[in-house]
Amino acid sequence: MKTLLTKIAVATAAGTALSMGIFNINPAEAASFNFSYTLQNGSILSGMLDGDLQADGDTVFVSAINMPTFNGVAGPDLPFVQSAIGFSTGNFGQTATVSFSGNLMDIIACTDSNCFEGFAFEGSGAIFGFPLYDSSSSYGNTTEPYNPQNWQLTAKNTTPVPEPASVLGLLAVGAVGVVSKLKKGKV
Repeated sequence: MKTLLTKIAVATAAGTALSMGIFNINPAEAASFNFSYTLQNGSILSGMLDGDLQADGDTVFVSAINMPTFNGVAGPDLPFVQSAIGFSTGNFGQTATVSFSGNLMDIIACTDSNCFEGFAFEGSGAIFGFPLYDSSSSYGNTTEPYNPQNWQLTAKNTTPVPEPASVLGLLAVGAVGVVSKLKKGKV
């Protein structure tokens, strides 16, 4: 009996340690979000985006724009997503960013790296000296001051994506259980 309890305790401790990220691997907060922006003329840009919610609970690092529409009409797919500031300065390593508050906006989403078709939000004024929304014909053909009060971002789902550490912990617990059963069957 003592060895069975010892095995269970070791398996549980190992699984828990691995699941909690003993190897310093943090769980991702990958999620999908619905967004909309109302232009000064009342037109509405909307769609979905995928990204990682940051620890501040406001900032989202954007990895993809999905099903963008303008006034309810589907626009072209926008697989090229970058930081607007990084794109304008040639620093393509910067991460596209949006926020729930609308205060932190730095994203350009286009059909390709030429960016002839798509839209951009730059909320700091770093590029043109004032916060800006800019778009091609499919998304309003508009350049206007960006207004954070007209931006809306809502979480579509907030289910954390399992990282390797948590999956590894579950596998370790399962493996110990299988080995224990195999040893028990040989006796």
